[in-house]
Amino acid sequence: MSKLPGSPGPVKRLLGLVPKGMLRFLSVGVTGLAVHSLLFTVLHSAAGVGEHLAWWIALAVATIVTWTLNRRVTFAPSGRGRLAEIGRYAVVTAVAQGISYGVFVALGGLAPHLPRTLALIVGAGVATLFSYSGQRFFTFAAPKTADGETVISDIPVI
Repeated sequence: MSKLPGSPGPVKRLLGLVPKGMLRFLSVGVTGLAVHSLLFTVLHSAAGVGEHLAWWIALAVATIVTWTLNRRVTFAPSGRGRLAEIGRYAVVTAVAQGISYGVFVALGGLAPHLPRTLALIVGAGVATLFSYSGQRFFTFAAPKTADGETVISDIPVI
């Protein structure tokens, strides 16, 4: 079967199904994971910070990095102040982490022979879908009035 002239190929059609900004969001997520992992390793292994404290410090820094990158390359600023926006971002991120862990634990109970790394990856995948939706439609969505109109701010937020 040949494609019609001017029609998109299968890869382009498949990429057309990916929500707007998702590939950038995934790239930012990989960057955040690298920051989290590297900073955790430096704090814990090189600086002697306790494992749990190092994990939380590294997660906080990675969250700020991913918020900044998502704000600049994935989503337009919402028009809210930075603190309000990062607060929303942190809430969505915390819920996503909870979803990831919940799926990981549930798969351990439902499919105990499933490799734990695969359960971790499935949990991260489910959490990523939630996180993208939450960040797109909650964190970075423009504020609305009581009538549902978008609030436009003249105050620069960057």
